[in-house]
Amino acid sequence: MITSRYIQVQGIKIFVETNNGPREKGVMVCFGSAGRESRQYHAMMEYLANRMEVVCFDMPGHGKSWPLLDNRCIEEYHGYCDFIINTLKELRIENPICVGCALGGNVVFYLAQRIPVRAIVSMAGTDYSPHVDASVSDNLDHPYASVQHTHIDFTDSLIGSAATEEDRQFILWGVMTEIGKVKRADYGGVYNGFDVRADMPLVTCPTLLLRGAEDWTVRNEAFHPMVARLVNASPLQLTILDGIAHYNPQEAPALVCDTILDFLRKAECSHSEM
Repeated sequence: MITSRYIQVQGIKIFVETNNGPREKGVMVCFGSAGRESRQYHAMMEYLANRMEVVCFDMPGHGKSWPLLDNRCIEEYHGYCDFIINTLKELRIENPICVGCALGGNVVFYLAQRIPVRAIVSMAGTDYSPHVDASVSDNLDHPYASVQHTHIDFTDSLIGSAATEEDRQFILWGVMTEIGKVKRADYGGVYNGFDVRADMPLVTCPTLLLRGAEDWTVRNEAFHPMVARLVNASPLQLTILDGIAHYNPQEAPALVCDTILDFLRKAECSHSEM
């Protein structure tokens, strides 16, 4: 059963959820895409309830968490990721399995470069996102446009053909519940300009890269150089998910969980043989 509570991080009330799985088998911490909150991972949390603890929390201003003072948003990736590290400390989670999608898929690289982690799983993530698509940024910044409405078609284009209609509607519902100011900060500030390329050799943990075969956002010209920079990740695995696009945790939660569990088993066997 998923339960929730509030904790204080840097003076901010942060909403935290857990599936109450067995912590002795590991703790997976999941990080969402731009503007989203913990319900993005509910299906995975439920699927893994008997296997390990899964923890999700809403960043400041997201979902049910309080905003920063004066309703400010975190607008650059160092501050965003360091807030996550401080939240993990407050939760007393050590050596987590860090899982992220899109913006969250970027974040896991930053974490693996700075704190001990058991493994990372990056879904639709990258170590370098220098700019957002002009059509998207124009909608974000338009003074008379609602993010919730202008991004419906954009989000729909990021859902793969294998997703059920129920899953598709839930993903689109997520857009309609986003806070415009938070989306702008996440997408136009934290994601835009994210760059941890120079520190990628510091990633030494087991690393799983998941890509939806129908996801057009992380292009090959950016993705392949990133893989080449993961020179010390061990083991390193790339898995392409057929029929899936951008929202891996919501489009195919069981497939994603099974792929992660299989990877972790192989990684542990590999390390035990060394």
